[in-house]
Order: sequence, then C-alpha cells, then structure tokens
Amino acid sequence: MARKSLPVVLTANDLVAGDVVWWTGSGWDRDRARAELFASQADAASMLERLGTDSTAIGVYAVPIDPDTGQPATRREAIRAARTPSFDYLAPQTEAKAAPHRREAA
Repeated sequence: MARKSLPVVLTANDLVAGDVVWWTGSGWDRDRARAELFASQADAASMLERLGTDSTAIGVYAVPIDPDTGQPATRREAIRAARTPSFDYLAPQTEAKAAPHRREAA
C-alpha cells in the first residue's frame, strides 16, 4: 500500500544567528505560520535544491505537515517550530538527578 504524501514546508537554520527559519516563498522567517506550504515533497524538490545553495541559511530540508492540524507531523519539528526548550532549564533538581557532591580537599 502506498504511503500518503503529506504537505511540507521548508526549514533551515539562520547561518548567522542559528535560529530556526522557515521558507515563506520570498525569504526566510522565524515564524512557521508564514511558511510556504507545498503539496508534497516532490512539489518542493526544485525549491529545496535551489535553497540548498542559499548563503543565508544552512541545512535546508522539508518538514511534513499534518493536514488536519497544520502543525509539523513529527515531535522533533514541533519542538523546533515552538522555539522553546523541550524541558525547563530552571526546574529544581531532585537529589537523585543533582550532580554528585564533591568532597573538599582536607
């Protein structure tokens, strides 16, 4: 059985700032909601190839989009699109998770 092709958007990382960016059809933007939607990976192929030589973004690739929600279809891309950490850096550590205590030299 053939796998159904999902629509895709194109993403990369800004070469200078390192931020996640999305192709809008006319340039890169940090807001995924502004990304140009391609009907399939095949429809995005020529643009993907062209953007692969772009000097302002690096690591260009297609991201499948869930047609029902309009959100990235994979957890990894949902995290990138949210532009927030996937865990709380400032959460208090429990004793078991905290770094081991070091003995001070006598």
